[in-house]
This record gives sequence, structure tokens and C-alpha cells, in this order.
Amino acid sequence: MVRKHFRVGIVAVTAAAALGLAACSSSTAPANSGSSGGQPKPGVAVGTLTGAMASGAIDTLDPNRWYFAVTWGLANALCTTLVRYADTEAVKIVPGIANLPVVTDHGLDWTYTLRPGARFSNGKPITPADIKYTYLRLMNPAINTGTGQYFYNVIGAPNYLLGKSSTIPGITTTANSVSFHLSAPDGAFLYKSALPTTCPVPVGTPMKPIVNGSLEEQYASGPFKIQSYEPSRQLVLVFNKNYDQSLGARGHVAKIVFTIGDEATEATLQIMAGQLDFDTSNLATADIIKISTNPALASQVHVAPEQAITYLFMNYQVPPFNNVDVRKAINYAINREAILAQWGGPLAGTVTDQIIPIGMPSYKKYVIYPNTPNLAMARTLMKESGVKTPFTTQLRTQNDAPGFINMAQVIQSDLKPIGINVQIVGSPNSVNYSYISNPKAHVPMGIQPWGLDFPDPEAVLNAQVDPATPDQPAQMSRWADPKFIPLFNDDIGLTGTARNTAYENLDYQVMSQQAPIAPIFDPRWYDFVSKRLGGYVFSYGSIDYNTLYIK
Repeated sequence: MVRKHFRVGIVAVTAAAALGLAACSSSTAPANSGSSGGQPKPGVAVGTLTGAMASGAIDTLDPNRWYFAVTWGLANALCTTLVRYADTEAVKIVPGIANLPVVTDHGLDWTYTLRPGARFSNGKPITPADIKYTYLRLMNPAINTGTGQYFYNVIGAPNYLLGKSSTIPGITTTANSVSFHLSAPDGAFLYKSALPTTCPVPVGTPMKPIVNGSLEEQYASGPFKIQSYEPSRQLVLVFNKNYDQSLGARGHVAKIVFTIGDEATEATLQIMAGQLDFDTSNLATADIIKISTNPALASQVHVAPEQAITYLFMNYQVPPFNNVDVRKAINYAINREAILAQWGGPLAGTVTDQIIPIGMPSYKKYVIYPNTPNLAMARTLMKESGVKTPFTTQLRTQNDAPGFINMAQVIQSDLKPIGINVQIVGSPNSVNYSYISNPKAHVPMGIQPWGLDFPDPEAVLNAQVDPATPDQPAQMSRWADPKFIPLFNDDIGLTGTARNTAYENLDYQVMSQQAPIAPIFDPRWYDFVSKRLGGYVFSYGSIDYNTLYIK
């Protein structure tokens, strides 16, 4: 269930280069800056934009299965979920094909009334029955990417997720509404109903993955639909004329053509030459420096914080990482600043030793582990652990994006002085994630980037280290201390200030007492776009294709 945000890494820079970038970073455009060319007319789609993406960036084009960064960005263009993120306010939820829900029975019943005009790209109206079927499909064991677990509190969902039932009685419909009846309050349910994997499909869609894009040719519900898809070569989106602009004025170009296989530096050169409009990958640091020090290009560079974290996981099910002193020793031994340097240094992110990312309402700064190694403390903890050293273990990471192998090599160097010999195994992201997310693979260690599925602490703490669900694909640490299960269960139903405070405390307790992972840094995102591209918005992890137009 690797989320998405981390597409392509940033390579190391020298201190002098970093200072040069720091000096010019104030000239970059803000994340949600628009264009100076004026706004397009709603419902009028003109011209063709060209984009690029790296090989392997598309995990699937099944609308109930996608989970990587690029496909979640595509989902925003191809789908309209019950409710959705606002195009200009990245974490604000607005009506989608339904109005904002009516919540009753102390937070147990959520009712969404569909709005007139909601229909698929073939003109067929979207019905409440389609919505219920969509949720049944995305939660079906044959389809579920892991997001189905977010609806575990819907009455009947546990048995359905296990394949023990053919329906979910907690999802009911009327002629114009769909309701979700929960067994316990869920403080993040509104965000969950905006997940891209809830992208509507019609009743009768096969309960098996359909990865070739055909569903989004006929059954797109957003302002764009798929015209054609050639794996590893090209993806073409075209304006969906059956999208009702009364659901939100979205989509201003007639066509977006994505070339698949371009790497970040190649794409940057093409944008500079006017041959490409944008890239779905993050910029390499060397390219950031080059374009950011050129005043003529300043308006084309956009910087945004990501709701994401990069960390080192240690598998609780693989000795000696079931030993808390070993896990704490690693947290003391790694050089977070040196690891971040391989990703681009302070300009590319902020070092951290906590799980909840900077910028979240539930984030509260604390310091437990150092940014640079405290080898004396690390060696003491290794001695107290009783584990015989030296021992050899394996660290897995992706090798098809700059920075990951370099980060692994820093960790390898950091752990050797405390008696841990690390063997690095790299593979393409699609291969690496499939392997490390399989609990039966018993992967000892790995570098894991994680972008939050929705802007709530549950989307990182519960998704990554919930001790009640260690075998979920995303929970690479497989941490399962039963003493913490009640704390996680108590927090998930809270709302507002109480929820934020509870998660602040939970983050500190988990890291100070158990250290199931070693947090490293919270990243920033850089985009470079062509001079003719207007309406740039960075919307929850991706360029928002719905706002783009040609100047």
C-alpha cells in the first residue's frame, strides 16, 4: 500500500551548491500559484499539454486499485468521488458527486446524497447502487489494495474483507443516497470517502483487476477520460464532455499526452527547450540548482511541502529487530543529516525522529533521537540488548530513482560501528515494493517513503505501525506490541482538538518506548513547468491536472 507521494528521488549536493540554492529559493513560485495569463472559461477545453513520467510510475489503471503517486494524480483528473479535495485548497473537502454528508447517531451514520448531473463518461448516470458496488469492489479480497481496511468500522466489513460474506449490510442506499453505518465512530471517515480508490465504477464491473485503462475510457467520472494507453510508452487523457461542470469547474485542456519512460533530468531539459510542459517526477537537486539560479526560469519553479515521511523500517518478526534495545540503538546510530544529504539536503526536506509529518495539525515537535550519531548511546543499547555482534542483515530499497541506494549506503556505514553489517539489495520500485510489502518475505530492513493517504494522523500512525495489524502490506515494521493496541483503538474515534492531542501523545509514546521504525526526514516537492502552462496547483501530492490550461 505504498503511498504514492515519493516518485523519484533527489541526489546529493555539495554544501556550496546547497547554499546557492538556498539563496535563490525565495524566488520560486508558491505551491498553489496560478498563471499570469488569466483564467480559462469553465467547460471550455483547448489545446494539448505534454507530460512525462518515469518507467514503473503507473502501478495500475484499475480505479479501485491504484496506489502510487502518479496514478493518484491521474485519479484526480479521471474520477469524481463522493466528496473530493478542493482544487485550490489541497486539504479541504468539498462536494463531489454527492453533497457533504449528514452525520447522525453520534458519528455512527454517514449519509451522502448524490448531486444531479453525476454520470460516467459514456453518459450513463451514476447511481447509489453504483457507489455501493464500488465500495464492495474496492474492498473485495481480489481487488483490495489495502484501502479497504480504512472502512473496517462499516458494519459487516470485517467478514467481507476476509471473504466470509458476499455483501456489507452497513452500506445502504435509497433512490438518491448512500449511507454508511459504522460499528464505532471514525474521526477520519470524511477523508476516507475521498480516497481515489473509491473512484466510481458501475454495477457489474468484474471483481478482478482491470489494469489496461479500459474502465476509465467508458466509466471515467472526472473532467478527463482515458483515450489510449500503451504500457511503458504513452498514456493519453482527453476532455470528458459528459462531465457536468456544475459538480465543479474542472478541466481546461482538450488533451494531455504522457510519455512514459522519461527520467527527471531528461524531462527537465525538454521543459527548458519548450518540448515538454511538465514532469510527474520530483526534480533532481542538480537540476533544481540550475533552474533556480536562472532568474528567467523562476516563475516556472514551484515548491511545496509534502505530507510524507521517509524512514528506515526494522522488521519486528525478524530477530534481532524484535529486541527494543536494538531498534533504539539504530535510531541513535544513524546520521539523519547525512542521509537527507543524499536526497538533497535541508532544501529537500527536514530531518525528524517522529512519525507524524511536519505541518499536520497533530504534529508537535519533540526530540528523542539525535540528527547525527550518538555512538556511545547506541553501543550501550546494543550491549544491553544481549544480541551477539557483529551480525549481518539485509536492507532493501529501490534502485530506479536517484538517492535511495546512496541513502542505504549511509545507513550501512552508520551501523557498522555498532556491530551491524548491512547488505544492500536494490531493485526497481515496482519489484521492491511488492517484495517488502509481503509479510511472508520477512524482509529485515528497508528504506520506506510514505505519503499520507489523507491529512490525518491515522493515515501515518495507524497505517504504518498499528500493533493490531502487523501483517498489513504497508506495515513493514510488523511491530505488534499488544500493550499499545488499546491506545490506538481509543484514539481513532476522536475528533477535533482531542484527536490531535491524543495522536501527539501516541507518537511520542511509540517512538520513545518502542521505536518500531527510525524516522529520517519529511520531504519537500519541486516541480518545473513550461512557460506556456498556466493554472499550476500542487494538490495533495500531485500536479492538479484539472486546473491546468495553456496560456
